[in-house]
Amino acid sequence: MKILSAIALTASLLSASAVFAAEQSVTLNVANATCELCGPIVKRALSNVPGVLKVDVSEATGAAIAKVRFDDSQTNVAALITATTNAGYPSSIAQ
Repeated sequence: MKILSAIALTASLLSASAVFAAEQSVTLNVANATCELCGPIVKRALSNVPGVLKVDVSEATGAAIAKVRFDDSQTNVAALITATTNAGYPSSIAQ
């Protein structure tokens, strides 16, 4: 009986955490993205982060703008910034 109660409690806790997950969006300014190949590299780096749902990258003068939708139960903005930085394109949240 105790095992059944423990299983029920675990299941309820796991399902409760899913309720708090939400889709988030962030716009990143991506430095050093100045060539035709930079945008696709940034997009691939961000797309490879678990929890990323969609990435749109547009070019700007001397940089790029990345709009990212993600599941905040799987990733966060810091992980997205780390992904672009590790690909050679440091980024920051657009103001």
